Amino acid sequence: MKKLGFGVIGVFALFVAIIVVRTLMLSGSSVAAAVENPPAYDGNAIAGRLSEAIRIQTISWSTQRPPDAEAFADFSAFLERAYPAAHGAMTREIVGGHSLIYKWAGTSAVEKPIALTAHIDVVPVEAGTEDLWTEPAFSGAIAEGAVWGRGAMDNKGQLIAIMEAVETLAAEGFAPSRDVYLLFGHDEELGGFAGAGEMAKLLKSRGVHFEWTLDEGSGLVQGIIPGVASPVALISTGEKGSTTLRFTASAPGGHSSAPGKDTAISVAARAVIAVMDNPYPLEIDGNVVSFLHAIATQMPFFQRMALANLWLTGPIIKKQLAEDPTTAAALHTTTAPTIIEGGEKTNILPQQTTVFVNYRIHPRDNVAAVKERAIRLIDDDRVTVEAVGGREPSPAASARSDGYRALETATATIFGDVPIAPFITLQGTDTRHYIGLADDNYRFTPFIYRSDDLARIHGNDERVMIEDLARGAAWYEVLLRETAGD
Repeated sequence: MKKLGFGVIGVFALFVAIIVVRTLMLSGSSVAAAVENPPAYDGNAIAGRLSEAIRIQTISWSTQRPPDAEAFADFSAFLERAYPAAHGAMTREIVGGHSLIYKWAGTSAVEKPIALTAHIDVVPVEAGTEDLWTEPAFSGAIAEGAVWGRGAMDNKGQLIAIMEAVETLAAEGFAPSRDVYLLFGHDEELGGFAGAGEMAKLLKSRGVHFEWTLDEGSGLVQGIIPGVASPVALISTGEKGSTTLRFTASAPGGHSSAPGKDTAISVAARAVIAVMDNPYPLEIDGNVVSFLHAIATQMPFFQRMALANLWLTGPIIKKQLAEDPTTAAALHTTTAPTIIEGGEKTNILPQQTTVFVNYRIHPRDNVAAVKERAIRLIDDDRVTVEAVGGREPSPAASARSDGYRALETATATIFGDVPIAPFITLQGTDTRHYIGLADDNYRFTPFIYRSDDLARIHGNDERVMIEDLARGAAWYEVLLRETAGD
């Protein structure tokens, strides 16, 4: 019995030792900065130029309403006027009527080109919400250390930061070692088919293949992750797909005074409940593990210990991540009923009801499987399920490539020793059109997003901090020097 007791103690000691060692093995970022003294930019000057860009109302209204040609022409003219050195160093081509391809020719014919992408268009301001803005939505007001207005974050702030870096480099005579492309789409908010889609087709026809592309889609977050005070840099290596399923429920009609067991509405309601009560399971994959390990380095010992030992604590951590819609969405395919249509009059039994359910598809799933799963869960011949469009998830980009390491290096140079981890973009971006046109496709905006910023995107009071504009421009300069310098 004594030997058995010693054996149990030994096993327990080994168990504790494994947990402690795994915890201590987690260390902070080891990414080196590119330069000791990173470039500095005049944020106020950049803010003035972004303000002017916001005042040009390049709105994507709908696929049925053509873009305002004059507004997009004004924006192109503004870029040419604001960034003369960049326009002197690069060629510019207009595609699809309003999108812009810039090419900065490199000195080497051997290195693959790279591309920085952004979009010119913005979403409209919802009618009736204009008075809810602190500053008028298209004023480009500069106040409280920020530039306010539609597009400040999505996506003119990023576009302007790119142009600022290129202007600085071009003015000093920088000659890139490889071709550098800037791809600015005009209809990203409508799917990008006339903009990025046409640019991608044109580039493919010319045999252009990038080492990597970089778009919007993630950034640095601060004050959003409980227990982590530092900004956390999330570099998206993949993008969710999407599809919308149309559930059409049928039932006998008639007078509401003598209803049967079901109406089309109750059949449709059961179909919605079937998919909502059976969500896709949450799974902690490699990207999520990297993310959790990165933020663990900023946490107190016991929280760090929990994240370092997911083999033991995984179910608990998964449950905690599920409590926040954003982190939960990164762990699975999401299901969201968004539209229901049915019924004509209060005393008539509807014979048909339609429900639209939107899915954002995790890379481990696909459009066909989403539809099949919905049919299986509903299991009712009175409901037909049809896919209304569909876009597959993107393939995962490498988190070990030279391009990814360059993104890490630029981030460490400008933002210091912050946690950096791969992540997944939950929304759609223009990058969907460049899949297959590059070895790797990344998504990252070098701005810090704070707890209230996410609601501003497509919402009220969209703004970008002036300090983010200055850091963002410096980040792009470092990135270009790292990846296209001699």
